[in-house]
Amino acid sequence: MRGGAITLPDPFVHLKVASGYSLQYGASHPHVLVERAVEQEMDTLALTDRDGTYGAVRFAKACLQGGVRPVLGVDLAVAPLHPWSGLEQPSASGSSRTRTPARGGAFRDRRLPRVTFLAGSRRGWASLCRLVSATHLAGERGEPVSTLDLVAEHVTGSAGRGDVVVLLGPGSELGRAATLRRDDLAHAALAPWLEVVDRADLLVELVSHRLPGSGPGSSPHAARMAAVARATGLGTVLTNAVRYADRLDAPTVDVLDAARRLVPLDLRHVDRGNAEGFLKSGKQMAEVAEEVCRYAGLGSDSTREARRLLAHTRAVGDRCALDPRTDLGLGEVHFPEFDFRRDSVAAGRHRTADGVLRARCEAAVGHRYGNAPRQRIWKRLDDELQTIGSLGYAPYFLTVADVTDLIKDMGVRCAARGSGAGSLVNYLLGVSGVDPLRHDLLMSRFLSPLRRALPDIDVDVESARRLEVY
Repeated sequence: MRGGAITLPDPFVHLKVASGYSLQYGASHPHVLVERAVEQEMDTLALTDRDGTYGAVRFAKACLQGGVRPVLGVDLAVAPLHPWSGLEQPSASGSSRTRTPARGGAFRDRRLPRVTFLAGSRRGWASLCRLVSATHLAGERGEPVSTLDLVAEHVTGSAGRGDVVVLLGPGSELGRAATLRRDDLAHAALAPWLEVVDRADLLVELVSHRLPGSGPGSSPHAARMAAVARATGLGTVLTNAVRYADRLDAPTVDVLDAARRLVPLDLRHVDRGNAEGFLKSGKQMAEVAEEVCRYAGLGSDSTREARRLLAHTRAVGDRCALDPRTDLGLGEVHFPEFDFRRDSVAAGRHRTADGVLRARCEAAVGHRYGNAPRQRIWKRLDDELQTIGSLGYAPYFLTVADVTDLIKDMGVRCAARGSGAGSLVNYLLGVSGVDPLRHDLLMSRFLSPLRRALPDIDVDVESARRLEVY
């Protein structure tokens, strides 16, 4: 509200934004991008960092603080499927390059086709994380390259319809076909994606930085991509391929481009042709939309089509907006999922983490204390288990116990240190070798209902074999 008048949020949603967590590519930190969006009165903003989701948590926290709905995604290089994309096809050995004396340029950056993936739900976000992990494991270190097979396995295979949205932009093979002005190649580029991605989840991304000519980043190029989408019945969205929050930050990405490619800082080696790749306002993006539709030859319908393009972009943003708390679990403590079927001690009991923890502790009392009086032991054990259960930390203790058991099975000595040695539960699980009852150690120094922070259980291993454990 300004001056007593209610102001509506800017309806435009930036669906492709790179932050400084895109290594040597993005120029602005996530919180700076969110602050810029708040200044523009936007209520939704995406983060699609290159090759990973490294800035997602900081971005989601900044969105939570700024009252902005986060849209999370990733921008991945995808192995080319067609020889006309201008790239070498991978050989049988998996290597597509021959080493030359060159140290920079094309050897450092092959400019592979790139595709943007947006999470449309909590399950979609989990699928994207699995896709990123699989991509890094499959490719060379430092150069993750995904494939359509990985997309089919981890995105369309594990996620349901609508959980992941795929954007084919000017950097994809579809965009390269539009650069060549070949509609037949554009249809050939779309065909493999339509086989693995539902038509409703496959969108064409239009980008115009109002560059001169008709190449990627120009309005004529975006218009040609819009024409291909219209001919194939695919939806379109408008993005600005944001790399920096403010126009004044544009020179920074020139330095990043040169550093990424190990080439001199020169106009020949930078990606941008102007300073339009910043976080624009909705009004500025509306002007871009009208220009793209005008170049598409829509004539008097260009204004109406521009509104339709912006409305569809907004609809995709609403569809992919996540809740930082319910969808991402911010502010919650997450534990590994414990497989209770493996625990024979818990046979016959309720298959819960609390039940398994109590069963394992009770089974170890005889081993630890022999024929010693039980009253004090049971009282201390009940008190500790009640505290652990009220905080929901039973899976945490079971996980640490599993880790220490694995270390001991390797024949490596280990021992808990610090306040964790004051817990009878740790002693009975074998995590600690110190009897807290014998030495009058207090559990409250380690864990208390008054302090809901997750307690640290520090485990030391013998230094000579530490790397084996790691």
